[in-house]
Amino acid sequence: MEQAFFRGNPELLTGKKLLVAVSTGVDSMVLLHLLEQQKIQIGIVHVNHQLRTESNDEALFLREYCREHQLPFYLKIWEQPAKENIEAQARSLRYAFFETIMEQENYDVLLTAHHGDDQLETLLMRLARGGSLIGHSGIARQQPFGTGTLLRPLLSFSKEEIYCYAKEKNLTYFEDATNASTVYFRNRIRHNVVPELKKENPQILTHAQQFHQQLAWADQLINQLLKKNLRNVEYDGHRWNFTAETLPADPGGRYYFLSSFFQQVTAQTKLAVSQKQLFALLDQLQRPVSQWAVDLGDGWRFSRRYQRFYLEKRTAAAEGSFYLAENDQQILPNGAKITLKKSDMVSEKTPTSIPLPLTINLPLTIRKRQAGDRIRLSKTLTKRISRYFIDRKIPANDREEAWVVADAAGEVVALLPFVNSYLSIATETDRIHYILDYTLQVAK
Repeated sequence: MEQAFFRGNPELLTGKKLLVAVSTGVDSMVLLHLLEQQKIQIGIVHVNHQLRTESNDEALFLREYCREHQLPFYLKIWEQPAKENIEAQARSLRYAFFETIMEQENYDVLLTAHHGDDQLETLLMRLARGGSLIGHSGIARQQPFGTGTLLRPLLSFSKEEIYCYAKEKNLTYFEDATNASTVYFRNRIRHNVVPELKKENPQILTHAQQFHQQLAWADQLINQLLKKNLRNVEYDGHRWNFTAETLPADPGGRYYFLSSFFQQVTAQTKLAVSQKQLFALLDQLQRPVSQWAVDLGDGWRFSRRYQRFYLEKRTAAAEGSFYLAENDQQILPNGAKITLKKSDMVSEKTPTSIPLPLTINLPLTIRKRQAGDRIRLSKTLTKRISRYFIDRKIPANDREEAWVVADAAGEVVALLPFVNSYLSIATETDRIHYILDYTLQVAK
């Protein structure tokens, strides 16, 4: 096993500084022993989750082991373990600690003891739960992590091989009793499904690893083919947008473009778009409608406005600005209601009802005034909003309550509730147009 281990992981012999995540289970103790067979610079990192009575004994054992073997040892104790969603929070805690140690102690590579059975279990779990192509691909052998790389050098070995090596070398390790519990989904897959698959085909772990690699390659190829399309996506600091020409024509191309697009903006949006939402967007794209919007959760929405698509967040009015598209409505902090809709007449019931041409660039931005804002009052007269307030002797507190309405190009079309721009009053009111209604007090 030692020869196959180092032959399959040449990165381990390049002189890099390695940080090894050790839980004291059989997998990580075998990984640690294998590494110690070569003169490799390693440090040991361990998290005591304090979720089991044995946790303290395991931490003490590992501390003593590292002292005897003269290995750097880094320990994190979970002082207040979570009560809910424990697995996810424990994993988040571990990897945050690993990343911190890597950066502080200048380690190049983090090693974890994931093996072939873990790969198969992960593939089956993700297939059962659903997900994207790359999400179904399982555990990557190597990937960027923190200030360096995360490497899983045991992925080509089975759990049986690991146990055999531990027995052959008479290694000390701890068994986690919770691994036998069927409360967890992974354990049910491990005990009820994987053994049957191994009976059907002893090569199932090899096939799982090959399948993972095929999916990873397919994802790389798709992203390469879509690179030009993704480069055409524009970001203005508030929202992303692209033209209809950027969107692939076929449904498959559209699916992978949208998947890659949402993945590309995840770091900024923190938005997790589900497969259900992706397929809903694909259905919406097939409709012969020039304007629509789909809510994606957490205030984000994906919309079409004629020949352009947008991903934007509806900023709360209390924060000073938000976007308004066709048929949108927003309640402002002062209790006022503002809506945008199509009509062929101006509402007589609404105190402020502003007609706007259908050619206006949507979405409208509703925000507080900014230095330098100007409004066009006639074909030839443009005035600073600050000067307009002075000329009209508008009290300071009323100025603070004012809302600037600007189109997508940034041109101010109204200063609510005081004045409309030349653009807003130049509409032919006997034809279909947009109506921006502003009601100062919402009726109760």
